[in-house]
Amino acid sequence: MTGRKRRHVIPLRLTEQELKHLNRLAAQSGLSREKLLRALIMGETIRPRPCTHHEDLLRKVSGLCNNANQVAHRANSTGVASQESVDKMIRISQEIWKEVKSQW
Repeated sequence: MTGRKRRHVIPLRLTEQELKHLNRLAAQSGLSREKLLRALIMGETIRPRPCTHHEDLLRKVSGLCNNANQVAHRANSTGVASQESVDKMIRISQEIWKEVKSQW
């Protein structure tokens, strides 16, 4: 749609059950009811907003990937990886696994 002028108003009557369902979808998606309805009309897929614990998990996974990259870089340049680096990767992997198991 060009511009932000929405001139058409469509009255909509809902049952109590329909309204509760709409409110639940809006809360899960993080969208207002109006934005949610517009997205549905346009055929968009509505996904639940990520849980707050996902952010921490992604940070830990990112740290593991950074450490793996550092170990690989060191191994490529020197031909060996230090035991300390390998131990650190194992520790972070175990933390991530515990986090995943506790959250899911």
